[in-house]
Amino acid sequence: MKLTEIIEIFKTKLNASYILNSLERAADFYNESDNESERNDPGEILKNSPYSSPASNFAKSLDAENISRNKEVPLIKLTNVWKLYQMGEVEFAALKGINLEIYEGEFLIILGPSGSGKSTMMNLLGCLDIPSKGTVFLNSKDISKLDESELAIIRGQMIGFIFQSFNLLPTLNTEENVLLPLEFQEEDRQIARRKASYLLEIVGLSEKKKNLPSQLSGGQRQRVAIARSLAVNPPIILADEPTGNLDSKTGDYILDFLDGLNKREGKTIIIVTHDLELVKYATRVVYIRDGEIEKIEKQTRNEPGTEIESNLN
Repeated sequence: MKLTEIIEIFKTKLNASYILNSLERAADFYNESDNESERNDPGEILKNSPYSSPASNFAKSLDAENISRNKEVPLIKLTNVWKLYQMGEVEFAALKGINLEIYEGEFLIILGPSGSGKSTMMNLLGCLDIPSKGTVFLNSKDISKLDESELAIIRGQMIGFIFQSFNLLPTLNTEENVLLPLEFQEEDRQIARRKASYLLEIVGLSEKKKNLPSQLSGGQRQRVAIARSLAVNPPIILADEPTGNLDSKTGDYILDFLDGLNKREGKTIIIVTHDLELVKYATRVVYIRDGEIEKIEKQTRNEPGTEIESNLN
């Protein structure tokens, strides 16, 4: 099946919006290539950014443009949220009365063991599901009152997803996988290709743009997934065990990259994980067990090279 045919199927199913997010500030990261001695100059990368160029004249998403800059107003708010599943004659509560507020610019870790309900919470935060009871507000909108096409628009414009299993389409090459979100938003093809090339340069995969996922390492595939998640410049990055299938060195790079997105771009990062090691990156840690929040702890992050101060016991 050709890329254009796949795109048309998704467009029909998701009813994607015609509106794009604009990227007001370019990512200020260094490029990590497979050979650590070969790094691109970040200044040179930024000069060629198709996002920051005034000539781009992108339309702005109302949702993304109107995100509250008031730190007192939560970007995401869960109020008495329950998620119930019917298993035969038995009703199972995956989430029980969850109350949580997430603010713009946070680096939030949702930490819990297998079966704790953290994946169910991720689906709600990502507008992939709606609650059985209670309310989930995203940018002051109650997602349970939106139809599927409206939810698809929000997902496409406001949330970048990074999955543990990468979820790259195996028949598409690296560049085509990164282009998918831009195709959904009906971006001009020439501009979209410039954006994809720019993002692949940032994550150090310029030389791999024609490779299929099967021709990439696990770390490279995860970097493709990150580039794809950034394609429309969403204000929220939602990651499900983003280092679960990676070696420790590559995992550290991925987390440092997300940390840079948070600190330098102000993006809201939400990571769902069972790995206690990841809490050092967080501004807050939400501990969840048996469908309930056990506790929420604030954490102070210092600059790289200094010790992390934490309230963890």
